[in-house]
Formats: sequence, C-alpha cells, structure tokens
Amino acid sequence: MKWIRSFPFVISASLHGGELVISYPFDLSRHPQEDRMYSPTPDEQIFRQLARTYADAHATMSNNDTERCGASFANKGGITNGAQWYSFAGGMSDFNYLHSNCYEITVELGCDKFPSEMELYPEWLRNKEALLSLMEFVHRGIKGIVKDEHGNGIKGATISVRGMRHDITSVLLQPLSLSIAEDGDYWRLLNPGVHIVTAAASGYSKVSKRIHLPRKTLVGRVDFVLKKVPRAPSLDYFNIPELDNYERFDPFNQFEQSSQRELGENGEERTEKPWWWAYFSQLGISAPTWLLRNY
Repeated sequence: MKWIRSFPFVISASLHGGELVISYPFDLSRHPQEDRMYSPTPDEQIFRQLARTYADAHATMSNNDTERCGASFANKGGITNGAQWYSFAGGMSDFNYLHSNCYEITVELGCDKFPSEMELYPEWLRNKEALLSLMEFVHRGIKGIVKDEHGNGIKGATISVRGMRHDITSVLLQPLSLSIAEDGDYWRLLNPGVHIVTAAASGYSKVSKRIHLPRKTLVGRVDFVLKKVPRAPSLDYFNIPELDNYERFDPFNQFEQSSQRELGENGEERTEKPWWWAYFSQLGISAPTWLLRNY
C-alpha cells in the first residue's frame, strides 16, 4: 500500500489464474451479504474501456467460442465487473482506485494456475499485444501541471470532473522516488467528450476549465495556474487529522453511516454490529472495537 502511494502510477494490472477474463472494480459489493451484485465505480465507462482494450488485444479472451473455466462470460466479451462475478473486500484494484490515482484491472490468464515451463512462452505470446495496448492506454484523457503564479508546481492539488464523484491529486513525490514526474503533475483518464474540470488546493483559489476531447485525440494538455488567497490562521492546534488510515477500507462510506448507530449514548459498544464486522470474526483475530468509534 505504501509502495503504490509512493509512485505516481496511472494504470496497473494484477495477473491471476483460474479463469480467462478481465475483472474491473469494484470488487466489493454495496451489499456484501449478497453475492454477484453489480458494483460500478464513478469511472465505470473508463474501466470498461480499459478492460475491453486488454481483452480485444488478447489472442482468445474476447472470443465467445473460447472455452472458459466454469464461469459464463460468453456474452460479455471476456470482461466483467468484479463484484458481479463474486464480491470480496480488500482487493488491490479497489484500494488503488480509492487511495491513489491508479486504475487497476485484474487479468485472469486462464484455467491452469500452474502451467508447465513449455507453456510459458506461448502464454507470453497470447498476452504480449494486450500488455502493450494496456500501457498505451495511459495516453487517454488529459494531463498537465498545476502551478502557482510563480511557476512552482503545487503538489496535492485536487483535480475533479463535474458529474464524476472521483477526484485525483497532483503528484506529491516521495523521497528517493525514481520518477520522472514533477511536483504538480497530474493525469486524468477520460473518455472523449465535453468535460468541466476543476483544480483546487488548500490556500489557493479554484480554477475551472471547459474542455473538449475529440475522439481522435489520445491525450489533451490542460494546465492550471492557481492564485494564492489569504487564509486565517487556525487556532485548533490539537485537532490533527490522521494521514492515512488504510485499515478503514470502506468504498461506500458505510462506516460513517453505521458507526454512530453502533455506539450508545455514553459511547459504549452495542451488541448489534455493522455489516463489515463479520469480516473480522471470520479472520479469527480479536475484533478491533475502536473501529466502532468515530474518528
């Protein structure tokens, strides 16, 4: 988790065995008690296009006549929403989407989890063009730099698109990062069309731009210059928010919705637990009761 947050990835793929299909987020259903529930992200169309790009470039994945491993993807062209296939919590694709700028798909390479040595090179040939097409997908949407009036890059600026409830942030490079990016760089995958894009950062004024991405344009350059605004000093020295709480994996904000209901008037723990409590009991570890309290 620290690794994926330390490097400015745009897209990624996790290679698995057990089926022949591309799975994309969300992997966790909105109703974890019910399996095979369709669970789209705000970037559903981007993920479908990303998955389709890999499947169509693969030698056999999108072919409806291809023999599968048990699941039925014949009418889906070799792609599926993860939760619609089967729901699980804590997947890497969900984490990358929610806690970084990275869009990840899961590539199920086939039925054989332990192919013989002689099968490895043919497997590479079946996936070579698909992997190259996946890497080329980074050149979609918009990219640019968020700067101040003096030309300095602003790290941690928020890039939002009207109508899409998923923001990304400009690059904040970590020490010893082997990246060619600079502070203030950003990338935002978008489909062709008209979009209202806004850049915002603490201590600066917001800037919005209306952009048009033609179908033939792979990536558009959109830079932002934010003006410094005066800010009153904060007197609340002791209310310091947590930086990164990876333990609270909750893509649908059900923690906030349920945590107050699970505590009594004096903060005591109630007997009724929220929907995600079963995950801890299944692990056979002592349940962290502090998760029932608001931060």
